[in-house]
Amino acid sequence: MVWWMWALLGCAASDEAASVTILVPEDGATVCGTPLRVELDVRALAFDDPDDLDGPHVDVMLNGQDVQMVAAESFDVPDVADAVWQLKVELSGADHAPIVPYAGDFVYVTVAETACAS
Repeated sequence: MVWWMWALLGCAASDEAASVTILVPEDGATVCGTPLRVELDVRALAFDDPDDLDGPHVDVMLNGQDVQMVAAESFDVPDVADAVWQLKVELSGADHAPIVPYAGDFVYVTVAETACAS
């Protein structure tokens, strides 16, 4: 194999941009807020340790306010009050700044006590 073909093949897999998609809750869903369960699909970014927020992590916001930092694809946001919320997530690096190119997602959800299991 010619060296430049090897270089192209080697770069193809590592050039994928990181991305994040909110899987749960779905956009427009009515959900329980005690806790609010969140599941993500994160691509091309690995979390080193769920307890280490000084590495790659996810910033979680409700209506534009920071509520949590996590280093996992599944987590709970505790005690979210009944209301309509914009749930937003963005991938951040060890420096706590959003990664470049930007990778984020958002959904609108209604939190209602009636959605909680008895």
